[in-house]
Amino acid sequence: MIPTPKISVCMITYGHEKFIREAIEGVLMQECDFEVELILANDCSPDQTDSVVQDIITNHPRGFWIKYIKHDSNIGMMPNFIFAMRECTGKYVAMCEGDDYWVTTDKLQKQVEVLEMHKEVGLVYTHVKLFIQQKGHFVVNPARFVLKQSDVIPQMLNSKFVEFATTVFRKSILDKALGILEKELENKVIGDTRVILEVINYSELYYLNEITTVYRIVDGSASHPINLDKFIFAHMDTYNCRKNFVIRNNLNKSWLSDAICNTNRGLINKAFVAKSYIDVFKLMKNLLIVDTLKYCTWEIFKRKIDIIIILKLVFSVTGVGIIRQKIR
Repeated sequence: MIPTPKISVCMITYGHEKFIREAIEGVLMQECDFEVELILANDCSPDQTDSVVQDIITNHPRGFWIKYIKHDSNIGMMPNFIFAMRECTGKYVAMCEGDDYWVTTDKLQKQVEVLEMHKEVGLVYTHVKLFIQQKGHFVVNPARFVLKQSDVIPQMLNSKFVEFATTVFRKSILDKALGILEKELENKVIGDTRVILEVINYSELYYLNEITTVYRIVDGSASHPINLDKFIFAHMDTYNCRKNFVIRNNLNKSWLSDAICNTNRGLINKAFVAKSYIDVFKLMKNLLIVDTLKYCTWEIFKRKIDIIIILKLVFSVTGVGIIRQKIR
């Protein structure tokens, strides 16, 4: 008799009182012919997240799927993620943070079947729809996938096209990636891109073309900060995770061209709407001038750093952007 696989769902939560029930129930509604465990790590949420979780464990018929850990003190997002990962015991690991949720009951079944059939695949992901929390509406962008495996890493370096909440990983490959990344992840905010890049460096990527997941965009979250200093930290970490990966694996440095230009564009656009020159200075001092000269190809630079961006840079540095904000 061939043993059936076991899958672990890794879910971290902090301050998700309004969202956590939907996230958990999206897992518990899965119909599978294998065992499912939900590893749920609560990083000492200051709201009623714990009460919601306890209610589900007690009253939901599949509450026994949940292995729940509530930390006595806040340990931080990345340490909580690594902790939760270490608790996962399945052959495969699915990701779903506490403010996202699944919308199909056969998501895990289909993804595990792919992994069982294709031993070369280390990560299966699906299409996703976005929910803009502040506006209360859904957005479905065109599906993004790469036809040739040789193009996967260059395209991922250009722009992340895999949403973490849609993913199922082969745990043996995931563990290898986390062994490489654990030190680098300390005090960082971008974990998903780092993990995905390392996994696809050692295995193939597989795409299922159906919407299984809702990714919730919440202003003020770790990935969408409002505070300027947090914005800069997350924005630069988005680039640095790619640069570290390329250097660590001795890859073509020109593959960073899009990421360099996108980082500079983001800083300039933010500076153009800044309300003080102090904020402009904070943003401008992070421009990737050296990396632009060292790694960026001329063709991509011309395409990305157009006349509009250059004018915004000039207006920001000369204070015109600030005057524009004050007039508005």
